[in-house]
Parts: sequence; C-alpha cells; structure tokens
Amino acid sequence: MLSRQRLRLTLESAMPNRSTARNLAIALTAITAPTAWADGDANAARELEETVIVASRVPTPLNRLGVSVTVTNRQTLELLGYSDVGDFLDLTPGVSVTRDGGPGKAAAVRIRGEEGFRTRVVLDGIDIADPSSPQVSPRIEHLLSEGLERIEILRGPQGLAFGADAGGVIAMTTRQPTSGLEANLAVEGGEYGFSRLGAFVAGGSERVSGALSVTELGTDGFNARTFDSVDADRDGYDNTTVHASGRLSPAEHWLVEGSLHAIDGENEYDGCFDTVTFALINDCSDDYQQAAWRVGARYQKDRIGSTLSYERSKTERDFYSAGLPAFSSEGDREEISWIGSLTTRAGQRLTVGADASEVTVFDGEEDQSRDNLGLWGEYGLDLLLGSMTLGARFDDNDDFGQHTSWRISVQQQVIDAERPLVLKGAMGTGFRAPSPYEIAYNKTPYSFPASDSEPLREEQSEGWEIGLAWGTPETFVEATWFDQEVENQIYFYYDPGTFLSGYLQNVGTSRSRGVELLGEAALAAGFQLSANLTWNETRSASGDQRPYRPEWTGAASLVWQGSWLSAAVTARFTQASVDTLGQAMPDTERLDGSLRATLSKNLQLTARVENISNSRDAQIQGYNVMPRAMYLGLRYKI
Repeated sequence: MLSRQRLRLTLESAMPNRSTARNLAIALTAITAPTAWADGDANAARELEETVIVASRVPTPLNRLGVSVTVTNRQTLELLGYSDVGDFLDLTPGVSVTRDGGPGKAAAVRIRGEEGFRTRVVLDGIDIADPSSPQVSPRIEHLLSEGLERIEILRGPQGLAFGADAGGVIAMTTRQPTSGLEANLAVEGGEYGFSRLGAFVAGGSERVSGALSVTELGTDGFNARTFDSVDADRDGYDNTTVHASGRLSPAEHWLVEGSLHAIDGENEYDGCFDTVTFALINDCSDDYQQAAWRVGARYQKDRIGSTLSYERSKTERDFYSAGLPAFSSEGDREEISWIGSLTTRAGQRLTVGADASEVTVFDGEEDQSRDNLGLWGEYGLDLLLGSMTLGARFDDNDDFGQHTSWRISVQQQVIDAERPLVLKGAMGTGFRAPSPYEIAYNKTPYSFPASDSEPLREEQSEGWEIGLAWGTPETFVEATWFDQEVENQIYFYYDPGTFLSGYLQNVGTSRSRGVELLGEAALAAGFQLSANLTWNETRSASGDQRPYRPEWTGAASLVWQGSWLSAAVTARFTQASVDTLGQAMPDTERLDGSLRATLSKNLQLTARVENISNSRDAQIQGYNVMPRAMYLGLRYKI
C-alpha cells in the first residue's frame, strides 16, 4: 500500500502567451551550431553525425531515415554551456520542457505534445526511467550535460525497437574510451551560488580502453514557489554524477563492453506537508539516487552483427518535511536483450531483437512488479531513389496480455540535384501499460471511488508524419506535418471537496497534430544560423486544449566562429498555453548568450549569460522561473 504522506503529493505542469510577430522575430534572429577546438575534432564530429542509433538501435545513416531525428553533439553542448540536458532538449523542434522552479526541480519533457512518461530515455543503451515515479518517467532534472558526447532525439512515430511505452526516444551517449590518453578539466562559477566542476579522463589501446567522467554541481538556487512570500528562502540543489565505461577486444571481431552511471541529487523545494500536523510548509527536500549499469558482448564481421547485453537500473527516493522523513520509495528495472543484424550487398538490412525485462517498485510498505517479453524485427531496403523500412514488435506483458505494434517509414529523393529535395514519411503504433504505481495508488483507501471501481486498461497510440527537406547537411530547410492519437489516456484526478484522488481513464481519443519547420544556413564571415518553429494543436478526448502544451514554440541560435574566439546567441519562446484549469498562461521568451576564447592550445575561457532580458513569465502556474544569471569558467584539455 502507498504511504499516507505519499498520497498527499501533487505535481503540476505548466506553460505560456504574447505577440506572435515579436516572438517570431526573436526566434529568427538567433542560433546553435557546433564548433570545435581544431579541424580534426570538427571532422570527427561530422563523421559521427552521419549515423544515429536512436531509430533502430543499430548505427543507421541519417540519409536512410524516414523518421524525424535531431542530433546535438559535444561541440554544441560545450559552446552553449547549459548545465543540464533539459535546456538542450528545449531547443529541439517539437519538444518543450517545463520546470517546477530552478535547477533540480521536477521537469517535464513533452515531444509533440505527449507526456514525458511516453518518452523513452536511454543512456549508453540503458533505460534510465525511474520505476518508483508515478508513471515510470525519466528524471530529466537530474541529468547533467557535462560528460555527454551527444544527444539523439527520435521525434517520429513510436520507438518500435525500444518497446512498450516508447513514443519518442531520447538517446544519450557519454564520452567513450579512446586509444592513447585524453583528459580535460572544466570549472565554472556564477550567480546564486552556482558552481560546477567536471573532470574527464580516457585512454588505453585498441584492445583495452576505458573512460571516466565526474561532475560536481551545486547552487543556492532561488525561491521556487510564488506562494512562499513570507521569509522566502532559496531552494538549492546539489548533484554528483559519475559515468564510467570500458572496452575489451579479446579477439578479432569481438568486443566486450560495460558502463556504469551513478547520480546523486539533493534538492530543496517548497510545498510539502508537515509530518505531524499535515500543514502546508516550505521547508522541503528530497534525495534522489540512481545507479545504472550495462554489460554486453558484441560480434561484428563484415555485414553481420550480434549483441547480447544485460542492464539494470536502481533508484531510491527519500522525501523530508522540516528535516523529518516523510516517505521513501525504491525502483528496480533489469533487462536482458539480444540484437542481431544482417546487411546484404544490395543494401538490404534485417535487424531482429528480443528483450525480457522486469520492473519492481517498493514504497516502504508493498512491492509491485511486472514482467514484459518483447520480440521485434525491422527490414530495410533501397527503394527507387531512397529507402524503406518495415518493422513489427510483439509484447507479452505480465499484467495486460499480448500486443503487436508496427512502424513503416519511407525516404525518397524527389529532385536529384546539387541541393536535392527529399520526401520522407512514417507511420507507427504503440501502447503503454498502466504503471505499477498507478495501479497501487488506486487500491488505497484514499483513492477516489471511480478510480477504484474499474481496473485501468493500457493506452494505445498511433501516429504518422510526412515531411520535405531541401538542401545539404550544411544548409537546409525542412518541414514536417505530424498527427498522433492516444486512446484510453490515463490521467490523475483530485477532488478538492473530499480530498480523494486517483488515476482515471478518458473514454475516447486525445490528439496532437502540428507542423515543424527547421533550417540551418552557413552565413558570411563565420556565422552559422539555425532556427525552428513548431505549431502544435493538442486536444483531450473532450476537445479541450491539454495543459502546459504551448500551441507555438520556437528556438533559434546564431553562432560566430573566429580563429580563437566563438560566440553564440540563443533565443526561445512559447505561446498559447493553458494551465490544468484551462486558464491562459503568459507567453514566455528567453535570450541566452555564450562566449568561448581559446587562450592557448590547451586552455579555454568560457562566459555565458542566461535569461539576458530577465524575463519572469511563469512556465507553470505558481512557480518562479530562473532570473538573469552570469557564469564564468575555464576548460583545460590535454
């Protein structure tokens, strides 16, 4: 059974409203583009970007994909300098991120209007969602950018190869082992007591190599809630993150590899309940710990590949009110999987996989667990002037039976020229079983009667997208129309009259449709411009706009690269969002800047400013946003 204190936890999400013309002007006057310390690094980055793993779990050239994928590499991560992953996701077309206050506070990532718990987040191939959270959602707020090599985002229909609950997919890769020796140290300090220290070392030979990165981040923060107005305090955050990986090549064509990731986050926030009087107080804190690891063996020879792996992720969450323990929970997820691929000389590729996973949740009183077996396959072939992929997946869920999902995608070159015009499209289906937490919550004596009377059923989804892209990888424009639906959507209901709550199910279909526009251009004198604009109309089964999903979002960056100096200005905005009561939220806009100066072959000076205009429009009802803040740092590389 869930603890009484845990029943009193409620979480809201939100977003913004202002002039479309002004927001578009902001979005189209600024950007992001990767820059490197040396030409060798830049060339390596371009080679790496030619393939992605997020679409099919095996390296796939971008020019063979019919689904929408966005890639952010390490050069961009370092130049823009944001401390956590959420800020980079928020710059992506079709993606919006909202926060319950500042660093470390609960964050929600929505890809094309869908909740974060319908998004799979993997780190070096490990599913790092928190099983102890209400919908087994990823804890984006605890993911730091330091130590990452790249971020790939699958925005298109259904992450088929990743299984149930995967609509969009965010795949992050940490910095990997290298031959020889590589190391760097980064330090940064700023306003609101902010400090960040990051260290990375990697080395070895072609046969044995390893890598280790450690990041320490701390901030005094700012007042998170608007109602904390009497003796308002700062709500701080501390995070220690460690990534480690190793590789061994025992024989030709064989590779044994492993990775370990540990996150320890300590967060202060407002709005919890006293453990004795149950009065609302603002002296609240929580500790979050996650340990995730993966070991695998890979065989690759010519056109044949096979990988067998085991992964496990454990989380612990402890909440405190006025320094006293309020409640705690633990989550455990483990999976064994196999992926095999065969590529023919004619360009055809068959990829098959199998995975068996178990999720367990313990809230201090009762265990909840569930098993899932998945079998999937994808066939890709060259077709006319492009390619096509066909895939299907079969899931046998411990609680909800058997389900089959599918995906088809096509990519075709319509005009064969120096700047080709490419047509792409994809369709797919998926499902999400109710989480163990949702089921357990509805069995408590404090649950709303309607939530206890009927068992929850699985959500089922389907979606499609079609788009056109014109240009080259350096200069291009792209437009994508998408439409996706979710049936039997599960939502949380709270009755203010009886103080009862529970998880209920919409009868009908919720919908999200829209258009994504994005482009990038190399300008004169070392300038690079990229921008995106998304229109996203979301509707619940009753036809209402779904909360905290802006109808308009946009982001843009302008980067200048000189011989020893580089700079970036980045802007973003949201418009036409509503809160959980359907009330209009303000539009939001934010302008950031960063500067990087190469002082010597090994040393760089960094400076950045977040929220230059000091905009204070709330993303979420009742929560403050990050004020203007300035940071200064050094990065030393050997």
